[in-house]
Amino acid sequence: MKKFIMYGTFMFLCLAASSCCHHDDRELEEPPVIEAAPNTLAGVITNMAGEPVVGATVEFGSYSAKTDANGAYSISGIAAGEYQITASADGMLPASASVNFTQANDLNLLWSVSLNRKVTQDLVVTRPDTDASGSVESENIPNNEQGAVDITVDVAANTVPKSTTISITPIYTEEDAQATRAAESETMLIGATLSCSDPNITLAAPIEIKFALDSSVTPAVTAKEYDSATDTWNVIAHEVDASGNVVIKTTKFTSFGIYLPVSVSTTSSSEPITFAQAVFDNRDSGIEMPVEAASFTFKTGTKINTVASNKLQGLLIEHMARLYGSRVTELQGSYSLNVLLKPGQGIRLTGSQTTEKINVASGNTSVNGTSYGAVKVTVNPFTFDHNGGAAGEL
Repeated sequence: MKKFIMYGTFMFLCLAASSCCHHDDRELEEPPVIEAAPNTLAGVITNMAGEPVVGATVEFGSYSAKTDANGAYSISGIAAGEYQITASADGMLPASASVNFTQANDLNLLWSVSLNRKVTQDLVVTRPDTDASGSVESENIPNNEQGAVDITVDVAANTVPKSTTISITPIYTEEDAQATRAAESETMLIGATLSCSDPNITLAAPIEIKFALDSSVTPAVTAKEYDSATDTWNVIAHEVDASGNVVIKTTKFTSFGIYLPVSVSTTSSSEPITFAQAVFDNRDSGIEMPVEAASFTFKTGTKINTVASNKLQGLLIEHMARLYGSRVTELQGSYSLNVLLKPGQGIRLTGSQTTEKINVASGNTSVNGTSYGAVKVTVNPFTFDHNGGAAGEL
């Protein structure tokens, strides 16, 4: 009996050892091949209050898209090249920028912008024998009252005939006046277009345009007017009154701008993005697994970090908002994979998003913000051996 028990134990150990030493000798799968994803451009178009602009058109080259209920848009399949992109909407002043796709695929760029409303105030001269005055306030983002500028037009008695209408429209860039951009060494921070109901009128005396600024702005101001005949912005004389207004006297109906030397600098870093599913693992299914795309969360727009204490800071903040947007929005993105994972194959995704620390300065005054930029997705294919262990990763 004792010999039987010992013999049985020996047989059990041999079988167990044989089982532990056995491995599936099927050939390992090669890691899956992932095709490069198409180039994409996405972003959010808002007004200066940070509210989404629904139905705005974003277009460049042969590409275009309309914004959805959140002001968001996305364009895919963009060929390599540098493009001039424009966002426009009814009742808004358009905005434009340059975007550069330096390669044929795998770039996920962002462009978000805040649009100014087109606002016009009419001054109707009903009694030409008395002085007349009209004003309009430029638009500003929330909590930046220093960025708003009162623009006043004073018309002296006997300057224009009865029932003449003079229209005052705030502008923020040269393009708002449908004109060529001026020299890059100076930047328009606020301006106005004057038009008249009678384009052939001859003014009997100059009209005064007043921009309500302060001493933080006035020492460095250059005033310019647009000459449509030569498509140039020319320096003109201006005065600064006791209230800090920049005063331009003119006999022309055209566009006028307040210019200052402005620099924009950025410092880049990055932060990780979050995937709804970061790993697709076909270790155990025994059948092929199709994976079309991976969704992820990213940010677009700009957080403005400075609270303005004077007009110059306020105007610089408005300039930053026009360039980069006035709020941060979280969006859902999709990275195209279109891969069929065989049993034993898998893919792991990681990603990051560029963040830009923005500094907008004029002289010794600056404002700061944080903008969110391009998204980079990395796909790491891998395989498992048929006993469940990781066999390789690219």
